[in-house]
Amino acid sequence: MKPSFIEQQETRGEYFDAIREAHGNLAQDAAALADLIDEAHRYATATADAAPRVPGSRWDADTVAEREFVSELACTIRIPQRSAETLLAESACLTGELPRTMAALRAGQISYQHAQVLMGQAWSLPDETKAAFEEGLLKSAANLTASKLKHKARTLRERLHPETIRARHQASVSERNVFFEPEADGMASLHWYDSAEKVQAAYDRITVLGLSLLGPDEDRTLGRLRADVFKDLILNGLTPSGLGTVIQPKPSPKPQSAQLFVV
Repeated sequence: MKPSFIEQQETRGEYFDAIREAHGNLAQDAAALADLIDEAHRYATATADAAPRVPGSRWDADTVAEREFVSELACTIRIPQRSAETLLAESACLTGELPRTMAALRAGQISYQHAQVLMGQAWSLPDETKAAFEEGLLKSAANLTASKLKHKARTLRERLHPETIRARHQASVSERNVFFEPEADGMASLHWYDSAEKVQAAYDRITVLGLSLLGPDEDRTLGRLRADVFKDLILNGLTPSGLGTVIQPKPSPKPQSAQLFVV
């Protein structure tokens, strides 16, 4: 006999209740992992002097212990060393700097992704403002997506930070950089970190150039066109000093090549 509509709805509700519980368990496990990592790191730091020194080593005992701990953590849970460094820093932040966020994570009220949003926005705040930062966000964090929480956290961070946005921006500009990250299937990502207005202008430019290539005979999506335009600008473009001219020359099979629109 086919279940009634009400029975079907009740069964679906039971599934989603179980999903919610499992999701909360993931958050609790993440909190337990952060506790273990921080505790293990503090033990490694406290016992660093007991480790034998290598004659002629240019590193002190604390540096050796730190590097060994990060390498061991990376091997233990099979993650890249850089990811292990990030996980170690996040664990220390949760257990030491953001106790209310850690409590919410332990209770399964927020996900680890939500906790990462708070950590990402709180790291540059002075210690005396972090309690107010947590209090202002955790009341609604459980009911927000991570992206909406990030927007709210960024706004609150701007309001609580004692330094002006101009001073902080000038300091951040000195950290501008480009990062290469290998991806699966022979792919990779290139990340450009710079002033927002410059990155936005560059994105707008490749978008406009990509839109100019759209047509009835074009089978590439706008996203793919952006990628091809960016590739042509970087590999076949020209820097102010004249360097980089046609880094990767090759004939284009299509008359509508993105590089034809470079001005």
